[in-house]
Amino acid sequence: MKLSEIIKGVNYLKLQGEDTEILHLSYSSKKVKKGSLFFAIKGAKFDGNQFIDEAIEGGAVGVVSISPPSREDIAWVQVLDVREEMAKIAANFFEHPSRQLKVIGITGTNGKTTVVQLSAAITEGGFISTVENFYGKKERSKLTTPESIDIQWMLRQMVKNGLKYASIEASSHGLYFHRLDEIDFDVCVFTNLSGDHLDFHLTMERYFQAKSKLFQMIEGSDKWAIINNDDPYGKKLLQMVNCGILSYGMTEESSIYPEKYLITLEGIEAEINSPVGKFSIRSSLTGRFNLYNIMAAIGVGIVLKIDKEKIIERIARFSGVKGRMDRIKFGDAVVIIDYAHSDDSLEKLLKAVRELVPGRIIAVFGAGGDRDRAKRPRMGRVAGENADLVIITSDNPRSEDPLKIIQEIEAGVKEKTSLYMKIPDRKRAIEKALELSKPGDAVVIAGKGHEDYQILGDKIIHFSDHEVVSDFIRRKHAAQ
Repeated sequence: MKLSEIIKGVNYLKLQGEDTEILHLSYSSKKVKKGSLFFAIKGAKFDGNQFIDEAIEGGAVGVVSISPPSREDIAWVQVLDVREEMAKIAANFFEHPSRQLKVIGITGTNGKTTVVQLSAAITEGGFISTVENFYGKKERSKLTTPESIDIQWMLRQMVKNGLKYASIEASSHGLYFHRLDEIDFDVCVFTNLSGDHLDFHLTMERYFQAKSKLFQMIEGSDKWAIINNDDPYGKKLLQMVNCGILSYGMTEESSIYPEKYLITLEGIEAEINSPVGKFSIRSSLTGRFNLYNIMAAIGVGIVLKIDKEKIIERIARFSGVKGRMDRIKFGDAVVIIDYAHSDDSLEKLLKAVRELVPGRIIAVFGAGGDRDRAKRPRMGRVAGENADLVIITSDNPRSEDPLKIIQEIEAGVKEKTSLYMKIPDRKRAIEKALELSKPGDAVVIAGKGHEDYQILGDKIIHFSDHEVVSDFIRRKHAAQ
């Protein structure tokens, strides 16, 4: 495809070599191929402009940069914002695959991954999420919301593989950095909003504005917003959208709400009212927050006119997302592994578990390094208030001192309880919690969920909460 074709709609300051044939798009100099157009993105750690020569040596025949051309022997597009124009170029290059799909975007602080995969189960479509992507084949994810080139490529694969629907997890970073620009969304879902990523967004209002950008992409009676009516930011968003609306919540004030429900360790049974009648739901998911996630996904099914019985059947078949409220039997106790890594998600998790078990809750968690520090004491307060014993440990410390992170969490825990321990070694912390558990107790291990690594300084080591628990249970059985 000629460069002149793929820059249609692009706002450029200077253009050189418009007839150059472009065979591939890349934002990494390490991944360029012969015929690549290289996007010199300036990020927090690396400036792609420093790797332009390396990209050209690797086969790049064109460059998109905020800088003016530095050499005349290559095609060059000078722009004001590389990521914004990259989204346009990627959509042009892959021939706007979202126009051939029904696309569902899901945003919010918590519940995104589960609603994405529930929606994909209901529609039997592809999905892009924190844990994994499916576009005809499954692959593990690297980012919650990938760069625009990767998203457009996956959407094109979905079309090639005969899929009709795509569910996409829309992070605030992904929206802010234009990764979702140029996608023709048909349905957008808002789950909730609570304090997270404030190291980047600084204020809740700016965080909300980043999230609400998704809903600015849909307009008209043929587009739909599915919004959590019980969330204060959801109520605010309901006043802002200009399309069809379905709200969901726990009361009759919402379009979709439960008439009655039962939540146990084994799952959820609910009679859910909606504008198209009642849904008798059975699901292996558990916890009140998953009842919300199920209602959001029902809303998606309704507006996309999926048969009611198929929605019910596909929710029943859905086995859940790894690392989201995973339950492992440990004698007469239970271990719950979850990705909860903010104060709000941790509070929802612990309150959900409190409704499910008769015994104590032993909470094991930490907080990520080089991330929002303000939430650390808040997470400590939530744990101290909702767990019977708190074990503060490491999450992904990254470049920070793990003991310093633990100290900041401890400040919040101490406000609510004196029943806590500090065990920096996450494996030892999990094992200690299991050793202390009794029949009827729940050991809640939060923060990493599906992850099978730990970031310590500049090293990434293999680490899985699931594996630590399984190994401990195996050793205990062998010793008996």
